[in-house]
Amino acid sequence: MTKVTKPSLTEYMGDNVSSDNEPTSPWPDEDPYAIFDDEAPVIPQFRTLSLRDIQQLPDPEWLVSRFLQADSFAVLYGAPGSTKSFWALDIALSIATGTQFHGSDVKKGQALYAAGEGLRGLKWRIESWMLAHPDVSEDDILSNLRIIPDVPHLLDKSHTARLLNTAEIMAEKETPLRIVIIDTWARALVGGDENSQKDAGLAVDACDTIRKSTGATTLVVHHTGTEGTRERGSTVLRGAADTSIMVAHDETSRYTTVTVKKMKDGEAGHQSIYTLRQYGHSIVLDAAKNLFSGATPSSGQRDREYYIQRAKEQKSSPF
Repeated sequence: MTKVTKPSLTEYMGDNVSSDNEPTSPWPDEDPYAIFDDEAPVIPQFRTLSLRDIQQLPDPEWLVSRFLQADSFAVLYGAPGSTKSFWALDIALSIATGTQFHGSDVKKGQALYAAGEGLRGLKWRIESWMLAHPDVSEDDILSNLRIIPDVPHLLDKSHTARLLNTAEIMAEKETPLRIVIIDTWARALVGGDENSQKDAGLAVDACDTIRKSTGATTLVVHHTGTEGTRERGSTVLRGAADTSIMVAHDETSRYTTVTVKKMKDGEAGHQSIYTLRQYGHSIVLDAAKNLFSGATPSSGQRDREYYIQRAKEQKSSPF
């Protein structure tokens, strides 16, 4: 066992030495030299990465081009009745079946959806989506989509452990787990306070643990605040998100507008407008228009040449 040499009083305590030369411990009722006990093991270091290590990391990839990055944390938010849950379910079913999401390529895989609102109507929503996509394989949905008929409480350690275990078991299958959707954030924070930085931070950490363990994108569905322009509650959620997507529905025109407000490793600003179309007992979103200024990304690795060219243009710009 490697031993640590005990420093001198002045070296260790510095200005924390009292006039009578007795050390003033920064930890009350503790021996200020305790961490230098000859029998104590050396404190381990954090793992560090060199530039070469960074360069050898995989390039960022799209899970759903223009909207969601693979292996990321995303927030989908909107007012009640904005059809955000329809959009989230559409994403889950598109991934489960490998179906293009309104013109956007997707990575096919498993989807885990924790549905806390409108569970009884979920049957009809899935049925409508299948009617709108008659060429999809029902077997893919049976194999790749799993519904949790409630939302785990992310501030409850037993709930988060069960959610993590569920996700990890799915991730062990041959078909990769691509996305975990939590609908809604409010139900996931039962027993806590959305406005509390501590509670929001703990819940975000639970989501990030699932992402790190499985490589799946975690998408939480949330509500807007009273002003209707941003996520309700603590700004911790917005700060932690790799991607933030806002959904707004106009009852008069019956149009739903989805806007990418934040994209950590890409360009925000993509906007899609959807109409509502009846199929069977429920409705689906039908893309009416895509508005995007910039290159159209593929579902594979990002186009590095595009961003290099953009950087050159910006550098040479007189503005």
